[in-house]
Amino acid sequence: MRAICNAANKDLRRYARDPLALLLWLGIPLIVGGMVSAVISGSDDKPPTIHLLIADEDGGRIGVLATRAFGSSDQGRFLQTENVALEEGRTRIGRGEATALLLIPKGFTNAVLNEEPTTLLLITNPSQQILPQMVEESLKLAADGTFYLHRLLGPQLHAITEQALQGDPNLTREEVSRISVAITEVVQRIEKRLFPPVINVESSVDQEPAGKQPNLGALYLPGIVLMALIFMAEGLSEDLWHERSAGTLRRSACTPTSLGALLRGKLLAGSLVILASNLVVLLVGQLYYGLPLSRLPLAALWATLSGLAMLLLFITIQLHSSTQRAGSILTNSIIMPLLFLGGSFFPFEVMPQWMATLGRWTPNGWALAHLKAILFGRESLAALTVASVGLLVFGVVLLLLGERWLRRVVTEA
Repeated sequence: MRAICNAANKDLRRYARDPLALLLWLGIPLIVGGMVSAVISGSDDKPPTIHLLIADEDGGRIGVLATRAFGSSDQGRFLQTENVALEEGRTRIGRGEATALLLIPKGFTNAVLNEEPTTLLLITNPSQQILPQMVEESLKLAADGTFYLHRLLGPQLHAITEQALQGDPNLTREEVSRISVAITEVVQRIEKRLFPPVINVESSVDQEPAGKQPNLGALYLPGIVLMALIFMAEGLSEDLWHERSAGTLRRSACTPTSLGALLRGKLLAGSLVILASNLVVLLVGQLYYGLPLSRLPLAALWATLSGLAMLLLFITIQLHSSTQRAGSILTNSIIMPLLFLGGSFFPFEVMPQWMATLGRWTPNGWALAHLKAILFGRESLAALTVASVGLLVFGVVLLLLGERWLRRVVTEA
């Protein structure tokens, strides 16, 4: 235990010599939160809306499905779409009347079905920053999903496409049966990974009385906290590379102190930094939005436990990277999708249903849901206990694996 405390003390001293990094980790979420609060306070609690113009020059079924995937043209929605001609869309984007213009080119449907190169053109409004980026991230997710769909069901899709190209879009019963059996076999092969056993948890939750529901601005607070946690976890995980380049890890391997104690000390120091940061962000947020301060201790502890799990996750990624640059690229490449889907930019309440469902399955989205329930007095003790135990088990597993991988990294250095 003494070795762990000494390692933690060493890291805390080093963090204290670089206060700018801590200010950046906290500053970005606080600035985003301040901007959101300013927007919300001036819009009568109406959430910002993405206005997406779509110029569909293909007219195929895939293009229609892509259009519908973004939402509907209903007013007051989180995302509003509108079909326009290309030139009209360019003109309106130039006047700043929409968030972005999406051009679906001719031949898009055939290219997707035949897995041929194709390009979706996205023209964004330069006066907006976050909203166009959210549209771009959605398109990237759709492109990744199309790629993996072809990896799983490529032969079946090609069979349907070839039948349509032959001039007869209707499949025979034998062909339908053959394709259905093939798809069923694929689903059965991957269902254990995609469809885990469902666990039904019944809990009693006291609903807040009418008129006591949190306003839209308060719904952003948990997302801001999780955003700060992700930035801190990513920054703290890179400290392993600093110690490796300085020779600290190699020298520690030659001392009686185990590398496991060094890693645990780093986690202890990181937990203290995360706890202090959580207390600051949550205290400011709860005072600003008028939330009861009695919920601060439990919210800070849960956020710290979540931040520690994220730190272990990012450390795992760093230990599997060949260089510091590779580790930084890997971690940064997953941060934006996590923030986008996990409710840090927009609360789940204003997202499309499919996006909110997907976001709650992300690590930060899952942690955010529990933090939100704690802050708004909706979390039951049983549900929080089960979640905490699961998070601790996940963290212990990553810690044991991290100690083993750390020895390998030091040996290869």
